[in-house]
This record gives sequence, structure tokens and C-alpha cells, in this order.
Amino acid sequence: MQWFRVCALTGAMLLTLVATACSRPAVSLTGAITDAYTGKPVVATVSVGDLQVTTDANGVYQIDRWSVRDVIKVVASGYEPVEIDLSTLPNLERPDPPIVTLDPVQVRPNTLSGVITDLYTRSPVAGALVRASDIISATTDAEGRYTLTGVPETFRVTVIADGYAPLVNDVTRATSFDTAIRPDTLRGAVTDRYTGRPIAGASVALGDLQTTTDGNGQYVLQGVPEQGTITISAKGYASLDQLVERTTALDAALRPDTLNGILIDAQSKQPIRNATVIATVNLQSSDVAMTRIDNSPDGSFTLEGIPEQGYIQVLAPGYRKAVIELRPGSVPTTLELEPFYSKALYVTSAVAARWDLLMKYFDIIDATELNAIVIDIKSDLRNDLGLVYYDSQVPIVRELGTFKPYMDLRAILDEAKRRGIYTIARVHIFSHDNVLAEAKPEWAAKDRTTGGIFYDYPAPSIRYAWLDPWNENVWDYNIQLSVESALLGFDEIQYDYIRFPSLEFSPTDKDRLQLSREGTTEERWANITEMLRRSHRAINGAGAFFSVDVFGYTAFGPSKLLGQNLSMMAEYTDYISPMIYPSHFSPGEFGFDNPAKYPYEVIQKSMTAALKQIDGKRALLRPWLQDFTLIWVPKDQIVEYTPAEVRAQIRAVEEFDASAGWILYDSTNVYHVEALKPAE
Repeated sequence: MQWFRVCALTGAMLLTLVATACSRPAVSLTGAITDAYTGKPVVATVSVGDLQVTTDANGVYQIDRWSVRDVIKVVASGYEPVEIDLSTLPNLERPDPPIVTLDPVQVRPNTLSGVITDLYTRSPVAGALVRASDIISATTDAEGRYTLTGVPETFRVTVIADGYAPLVNDVTRATSFDTAIRPDTLRGAVTDRYTGRPIAGASVALGDLQTTTDGNGQYVLQGVPEQGTITISAKGYASLDQLVERTTALDAALRPDTLNGILIDAQSKQPIRNATVIATVNLQSSDVAMTRIDNSPDGSFTLEGIPEQGYIQVLAPGYRKAVIELRPGSVPTTLELEPFYSKALYVTSAVAARWDLLMKYFDIIDATELNAIVIDIKSDLRNDLGLVYYDSQVPIVRELGTFKPYMDLRAILDEAKRRGIYTIARVHIFSHDNVLAEAKPEWAAKDRTTGGIFYDYPAPSIRYAWLDPWNENVWDYNIQLSVESALLGFDEIQYDYIRFPSLEFSPTDKDRLQLSREGTTEERWANITEMLRRSHRAINGAGAFFSVDVFGYTAFGPSKLLGQNLSMMAEYTDYISPMIYPSHFSPGEFGFDNPAKYPYEVIQKSMTAALKQIDGKRALLRPWLQDFTLIWVPKDQIVEYTPAEVRAQIRAVEEFDASAGWILYDSTNVYHVEALKPAE
């Protein structure tokens, strides 16, 4: 009844009482804020309208004044804000007092922080740009620290810093990201090893990356990998290859490897026009660097790629070889060469194989004006024609067994050097090598009538096999043998029978001869010249001069049949030796009834004619002279050669200004010593 009385009251009081007495009791909202990644409580500000509460240490909050029409806002430092629309929660339509617990609210972290360090040194990297998007980025401080705000749940972090390789990393549900970035810039200075001076314009390369040093020798190479091989090179210096691994600085000192010099005559002080300059690691090895000068007006040369230690060797026709030991900073730039005028005699390999007999020839040289000797390294005996007479180590020679260790070349050459004797190794090329032709018949010229090897027959008991001049296997065999002889210590290698067959001994020779190809005149000349070009390069490179014997008649013009063209051959030889034996010229030539009677005149005319072909070329003239009596002619044409005839030939050569010496020839090695002047 009391309730009715209260309810019977009037006016505003009634409405107030109804609102108070008839509403449900007040209900509080409570809940928890947790980290969406870790599930840990988050201290956050929770607000409804103008009411704000802060979660406790457990992330719990309580709101006592609210309405189902309210929106709860959750804000926490480092997290993406969250809004909760209470009208969407069915359990709040008729909440049960005294409190309603909402489901936990997960807030997602939206801040990423970390430290950027150097991968190699582990020190912090300041000034690095850390970017999550075009609008979300930060720069590291002095301690390498950064903070990105507003990042999404999954994103890509890019770290960019000057001097470092960019780093890209995908990040998901993370709040911290420490990383080390790899330096990718290499800096350094390039200097001269001996002077310490900076080298400008040096190339610095690593893979496809390349830069050059500035005027101070400094370089900066960007984008380098963690490991690789850097190559530093500069004109005039040996290049340097250096493995770089996890480094940002590399200084390099380059060794000068180029010699710029001038060659002059030690007596006249005039420049030397033609020469080959090589560098070798030792005196028993071929070149590691070579240059050739031809018709140089001032004798200047540039030799690139010289080793740090070794020897410079200079080969100039008409001069003794110069040998200069390489020492840092000690190689002179002006090299003076001593003129050399060779005066030689020839001995067969059979003579050279007998030490006591060979020493008699050495004694003759010591006692006379002679200063050189020519030694066959292949036999010129009929029963083993072409057999290599020393213990050759050339692989093809050993494979074919075309050698016997009859000559002790090392002992011979050592003794010659002790006496100051210039040594020339004579090598038969396309003829007088039956041993090679019979060991390799497929390399030989063919006989159409027999199907076998082509031989010519100067006499009934003599036969000379011919190798095919077109066959480059023959070239290589002889070049290898020549290089070996040069490395053993011969001063010069001389080719004989460097020609096509002369077809002079039988009227059937022309019909019988079959080569792998016929070839035009020009092709024959070119073939011989190419063989000489390769030989000259290899033999000079082994530290020896290179010379060739040529048919006496070629002194008067190129031979179509033989393939000898002095003008072409002189480009790739150091000496040309025409075999201008007066007795070999036919009656009536030069206007003489018998040229053998006129040794002085024949030699002078031959030298004059030969010089016209090679003047201005590299090679010098040094003829073979006759020191024998030719008996294979009619009796009325036989002219006995005495010391007078021998001396007349020598005088003719020595009075010819363009000569570089002479060589005496007798197949039996019996010489008129009395024709020679005594040693000075």
C-alpha cells in the first residue's frame, strides 16, 4: 500500500521516483586489453565519451558509466587504436548487474624499433634510412637506433645507408627488428711500389664493377660483394689480383713492369734501328715479355710485362746479345750494344760428337781471327741423315726416337762460352732429314712412281729425303728443336734447306715429286715466310738470333721453284746467308768463262745483288764462303781452292760495307787455316 501511495504522488516527483525506483540497478563494464602478438596485458587508456580510465598492470579496466549507444576507444602507446561499438554487443542489451565482463580486446602493435649495425665491425650505423613504406620511415641516430610508427601487421623493411648494400626483409607481427647491413664500398689508394707516388688513372675492377683512381691515386668502388677478387692495373705496371673478403679498405702498391729504353751502338753512339727485346725469368727460359723494333729512327722501345726479377735480353742483328739482370730501379734506360762481326767455320755433328776433335777446331778459332762456329745438331752423314745428335727432351723427338745422345751440348756450349766463341746451331729443315721422313712418311713429299717418300739422288750412293714444306708438323718439329737448342745456350739458330725441292739431280725429279699441294709462286713464298715468322718469334723469344741459308742464285732474285724470296725472308730473320760458292756458278755467268776463277768478283757481285733485295729490312747479309775444291764438274772447269782463293772471298765480304760477317764451308771440315789472320 505504501508503494501505491508513493506512486500516487503527483507531478515531477512521480516521474523522478518512477525513474529511480522502477529502473534496473547500475551495471559496470570491465575487460582486459592485451597485446595481439604476445597476449600480454597492455597499459592503455580506455575512454567512453568524456570518461577515461587506465588499465591496471594486468591490462584490466572498469567503466561505471556507459550506454549501449557508446563507443569505447582504446589507445595505447605503440599500438594501433581500437574502437568498440557497444551497440553491436548483444549481451549489453539487458546486462546482469552488478558488472558485465567484455571479451578481451587485443590491440595490435604498430611500432617497430631496433638497431642497425655494421656487419663487419658490429658498430652502430648512424644515418641509415629504415623504411616500411613511402610514408613510414625513420633515420637511425648516433647509436644506430630507429623507430617506425604506424606499421601494419605484415610489411617489408628496407634499410639504405651510404656505403652499404641495401637490405630488404619481410616482417610479420613484430615490434623489434635489429639487423646488420653489409658494407659494399671499397676505398683505397694505388701507389708506385718503388717511389710511393700515387698512380692516377689506374683501373680497379671487381667482376663487372670498375672505377679508376683520381689524381691522388684514390678510388672508391661501390656495390662490391662480400667476397671477390679485385684486379688493379695501370699502364706501365704489373696488374695485381687480390682476394677481398669482408673489408672496406684496400691500398695497393703496383710494381712497374714496363721498360722504356733506347738502344745505341756502344762505339758510334748512334741509335740501333732493328732489335728484339725480351724479358725472361732466367737464362734457360723463353720470354715472358717481348717487343720488336723495326727501322726505329731513334732506337727507342717499350717492353711491357717484365717480371720483378729476371733478365732483359737484347737481340739486334750485327751486335752481341746484351743481357741485363733485372733489379728494382737498376735497369738502365739507355742500352749500349757492342757491334759483332762474325767470322765462323762449320763442323758436322759427327765432328762435334768427338770432344778431342772438336777442341782442335776451338783451338783454331782461338788462334785466328775466327770468333764463331756453326755446328750441325742433326747428322749430315749418309747413314743417319737427320738424326738429332744430342739427348733432346723435345716430346715429339723422344716419341719418334729420332735422336741419339752423341754430343754433350751442355759441355760444348760451356766450353765455347769460356773461350768467347759465338755458337750457331745449324738445323736442316725440309731436306737432309731422312730420319724424320722415314719416321713420319705422312709428313714427307711423295714419289708418284713408287708411292713412297720422295728422294733426290745427287750421286748413286746418296739419297736425300724431302719433307713436305706445306706440312706444318714439320715446322713444329724443327721449331721445338730450335727453341730447345737456344735454351741450352746456342747464340744463334740457323735454318738450312728452308725451301722447296730444287729438282736438279734428275730429269725425272719433276715428274716424280708430289707435294700435298702445288701452290702458286706467291703462295710458296708466303709459305716459307710464314714458317720463318713463327720460327723467328719462338727463337728470339728463347734468347737466340735466327738466321737462314739460301740458295746462291737467290742473291740475284726470288726463286719461284724454291720458294725463297729474300725481300720477304729478311723481315723475319736476323741474318741471311747466301751460299755463294763461286764454283757453283755456270760458265759464262757474270761474263766469266769460269766464275770459280774469280772468287773476289763473284762474292762482290752476289753481295751487291742480295743487298738490293733486303736493303732496309731487318736481316743482315752474312754469306757462306767456299773453302773446298769442287770436283763434280768437267776437269777443265775444276779450280783448286787454295788459301789465296779463300782470302779473296773474305776480302770481298769485308770490303762490302753492308756485310755482317762470313762463314767458311767445307763438307769434310778441312780448312785452309793459313788463309786466316792470326788472333789479335
